[in-house]
Order: sequence, then structure tokens, then C-alpha cells
Amino acid sequence: MKKIITIQSTVLNDLVGNQAASLILGNLSYQVLQIPTIILSSHKGNKNFIEIPIKHNTPHSFFNALKKLYTFNNATFLVGYVPNRKIGNSVIKIIRGQKKVIVDPVMGDTDTGIYVSQDVIKFLPKIIEQASHISLNFFEWSILTNKDYLRYDFNEIAKDAKNYCIKNNKILFIRSIIGKNKILINMIVSNKECFYIETPNVKFKKRVDGAGDISTALFTHYIFTIKDLNKTLELTTNQMFNIIKKIKNNKIAIDDVISKKEVFKFKTKSLNNL
Repeated sequence: MKKIITIQSTVLNDLVGNQAASLILGNLSYQVLQIPTIILSSHKGNKNFIEIPIKHNTPHSFFNALKKLYTFNNATFLVGYVPNRKIGNSVIKIIRGQKKVIVDPVMGDTDTGIYVSQDVIKFLPKIIEQASHISLNFFEWSILTNKDYLRYDFNEIAKDAKNYCIKNNKILFIRSIIGKNKILINMIVSNKECFYIETPNVKFKKRVDGAGDISTALFTHYIFTIKDLNKTLELTTNQMFNIIKKIKNNKIAIDDVISKKEVFKFKTKSLNNL
């Protein structure tokens, strides 16, 4: 069984962070090994949450304990929310030198703004440096490139992403770019290829936390399984859209998150001529 080491927030009563990764990747037949960067009773957006303190070296200590139980040949590492610089240093000890590392540099979103400290924002590039692949939302990409997301032209996003991949030898998955006519755009970019895909923006009365974590988990599976950027983007986006519809209709269950009967109606488009 393939192993995924997911290094994120452990939120006991919400489908985010390690819980979201475990749900998706467990359904895709991975052995999911969780390492917490923070432990919360519920998402911080909910009232009366409790944070269980962990020591600054806890992630690396967890990993050392896991190494005594499992072998990690060809394992994949998925990194999400990092609450502070010291926890970040512990995470770097784990992923340094690993070949398959997905980093989701959690910083905020267009509807929430930034919800991590400036110290974390300044530190995240050190974690990103260790990554082979990066999955982040449009707002976070704008922060990373020091651009105003409200005035960031679509072609400019693609060109910046392509140049970034060439310079840093990474593969980028940029989620939820705000398009015209109430559409959302996902984009996948390497130093040679660039594709995008459009979907309707499903509206909720209340913000859905964890959507980015679910998308990143799907991306993590497909990018290493089929190793085709175009198909990875298509499968990840269509399955995420179907999951979002299930959440909206209160129909999501652990045994039907990934359905073989789903119709994939959204197709990718190429930007390789940029």
C-alpha cells in the first residue's frame, strides 16, 4: 500500500487539514499517516474552539516515531497549515531531501483575507523551497508573487506561474482564480506546460472550510499516479466540483466521496502558447 505522510492541522471535529486528507486519500487506497502541526477541537472559524498546545519539535518527533514502525521508500509528503516559524523548522527537518513533496502554503483566501502572521508568510518560502509541487489558492499565489489579486490579469497570472516554474523547477496547482461571469478557474503549470479549466462557482450561505485541503489531496493523488498535467487538472477539478455539490446537498459520505459513476463534464484548455 502506498504511503502518504500528511503534515497539517489536526482538527478533531471539522473536515479540514489532516482529516480532509485522510478522508480523500484513504478512499483512494493510501495508508495515510498523520503528523499534526497544531491540534484544535474545531476550526478556528467556529466559536469556542480549543487549541491543544504542541511542542515546537513535535512534528519531527512524530516522524521519528513513525520511522520505527514503517519504511518510507517512495513515500509522498503533504504539508499544509504551519502556525509558526518553530513548527515550520520542525516540518523542514522531515521533508528536506524528499523527492515527492506537496506544499500547500496556507495563508488566507479572498473572502477571509490573511489569517496567519506576517512571520509565517515570510517563513513559508523556506518550506516551499523543499517542495516538488505547490498547491495554493489564487489569493495565496498573489501574496507569493506580491501582486494585488483584484487587479491581476489572467494572462499575467499564467506568465508569472510559467516563469516561476522555470526558475524554481516546480509544478504549480493554482486553485480558484476568480474569472468573469461567476466562474472559477483552476490552473496547472510546469516549466513546459500550462493548462486551465473553468467551473461554475457554487455558492454557499456559510463558508465551506477544507475545500482547498480536499482539492490538494486529489491533486496529490493524480499528479503522482498518472503524471499527466492535463489529465490531473481535469480529474482533480471535476471530482472536486462533484464533492462540493454533494456537500451543498448534504449528501457526502465516506463511502461515496470518490465515485466511479461521476460524469466529468469540465474540460481543460491549453495555455502552452504563452
